[in-house]
Amino acid sequence: MTNERSGAWGGQWTLVILLSALSSFAATNEPSPTFEQLASNVVARSKWERTQNTTAQFTFGKTRALEEFDSKGKLEDSKRSRQEWFPINGVPFARLVEKNGKPLTDKERKAEEEREAAVRAGKKPARSPEATKRDKEWQFTDEMLARYTFKVTGQELLRGRPTWVVEFSPRSKDLPVKNVADRVANKVAGKVWVDAEDWELARMKFWLTEEVTLIGGIVGVLRKFELLLERVRVEPNAWLPKVVDFDMAGRELLTNKRIHYREEAKDFKRVGPAPAATVK
Repeated sequence: MTNERSGAWGGQWTLVILLSALSSFAATNEPSPTFEQLASNVVARSKWERTQNTTAQFTFGKTRALEEFDSKGKLEDSKRSRQEWFPINGVPFARLVEKNGKPLTDKERKAEEEREAAVRAGKKPARSPEATKRDKEWQFTDEMLARYTFKVTGQELLRGRPTWVVEFSPRSKDLPVKNVADRVANKVAGKVWVDAEDWELARMKFWLTEEVTLIGGIVGVLRKFELLLERVRVEPNAWLPKVVDFDMAGRELLTNKRIHYREEAKDFKRVGPAPAATVK
């Protein structure tokens, strides 16, 4: 979805960044570890993960689907695509190969070839000022975590592997607001499932506890935002995103709409060297 179509909701797309820092909780042998015990290992594991560039070690396919509905639930627009992901010069690259169930046109294929050639030549894709601004807004900080209360509620099996389940919710109804991102972050609750062996995020769900007004309600109102993120253990010490699925509904200016987005990756194949060491 382009910046123009996403409108006032564009900043919410990167809300995943806020909670992805929780992806390195440490499992312990204690029957009921506290959140503090789990969180004490976050920094070390996260630092190790950031040095691995795991996505650039694998090839895989990814499908994406975006649907927009009007206020009566009627489908207004649908976009689907298929990508092939592979590393170029140690950087993950996504090549578009199909749009809405059809092969690319000659013009689209040429554009993809030129984009790939530019990356192979060492050029980095340009990022919009809006994307850069959103990254800064959603940067993980101690202040961000301080917004929530966390509780370890037990263990569950997920794909046959034991995970710790952590629930979180806003610490209060009167949290500071400095920008639009704060308005959303202050009203988010959810659950994360942390792999008890690898200390990795296996699943995450979060949702709004109440609607969010954007710029006094003039620009819009976000009434619903539910997101599911699942990651898969491709091999020991290598976890990659498998599913991203979210529903978003509300009003943008004078138009009520609902958006459903889903992406799914599959057929992971290693093409780069495995890590030489791991954090335990």
